[in-house]
Amino acid sequence: MEYPVPRYEINEEKKPLPAKRYKFRFSALIVAVFIIGLVLCATGFALTTWQFVDFVRGGDLGSALEWIKYALLYIVSIAIAVIIAAMLIRSEYILTEKKLTLSLGVIRISSPLDKIYSVHLFKGANKLAVYFDGEKTRYMVIVIKDSLYDDFVRELLLRNERVGFSFSTAEEENEFKKKK
Repeated sequence: MEYPVPRYEINEEKKPLPAKRYKFRFSALIVAVFIIGLVLCATGFALTTWQFVDFVRGGDLGSALEWIKYALLYIVSIAIAVIIAAMLIRSEYILTEKKLTLSLGVIRISSPLDKIYSVHLFKGANKLAVYFDGEKTRYMVIVIKDSLYDDFVRELLLRNERVGFSFSTAEEENEFKKKK
């Protein structure tokens, strides 16, 4: 009995994988600092408005320095609030066909996937690290939900098969700490 031999097209192209997004996980302390920052921005805006109203009622409206001062106070209050809100709303890791991008609001840091050497899951510390060299001196800690670690590693390995994966248990990590 003959079995059919699968036929593969030589020119068959790989379909590009869609970009995968993983929400950045801020600690409770950082979220509290961001909220305090937003409150301070709102307070600064309100205080500037109060002083501006007093200035318009009885100040020297011909003073360019006063106008510049209020304009700068408004711009700074609004800009800092926008940056903080953008970081809270739009902080994520974006895994594309060729890059791993950390997007912290308006700040973007990209690393080509072909520069990634390995990924290590520290089960004891519950951290996932991406290494960019064999000596493990250049790395990035991936800060996402613990339940998404497996999916992140799987998606990364789909995009770059050369990436090595390893993990260590809590006991191995404790033993390594004792050796230091």
